Amino acid sequence: MQHKTILLTLLLLLLSACGGAAVDPNIPPEIVYGEDVCDQCGMIISDDRFAAALTLEKAANDYEQLLFDDAGEMFAYVAEDNGQSKIASWFVHDYNSREWLAGEVAWYVLADSLRTPMGFGIAALAQEAEARALAMEWGGEVLTFAQVMEKVGGMESMNSRGHK
Repeated sequence: MQHKTILLTLLLLLLSACGGAAVDPNIPPEIVYGEDVCDQCGMIISDDRFAAALTLEKAANDYEQLLFDDAGEMFAYVAEDNGQSKIASWFVHDYNSREWLAGEVAWYVLADSLRTPMGFGIAALAQEAEARALAMEWGGEVLTFAQVMEKVGGMESMNSRGHK
């Protein structure tokens, strides 16, 4: 009887391991650069300065993380989604330190001359002073989270009609 209990326990452990790890909405994802793909465009994510992620709440305590190769694509995804998804967390990379930041507290630089993977020209920074310096360097503007959401939403609606 003891062997059956041990086998059953091992089987349950094995099955639970196959189910995949639960997603914690407070922890940014680990991206395998050069392998993971953007959930918006399907391109390989290769530049950590511009990578971003969303954590969506699919059901109570059931989360899914979406990866993006360009923060602009993350904002465009949300604009296209029209509030259908419940967003639990936003993550962007600091352009200088390349560390994850909470998207809602980051400062954003929008500059046409800033080359990003999908051409949105958006970089995120932790500090406003660093954002101002980068904006001056690239001839861009500094935006808050709400402002970049509004701008990219407008850019995406123009792009979907063939305008740029």
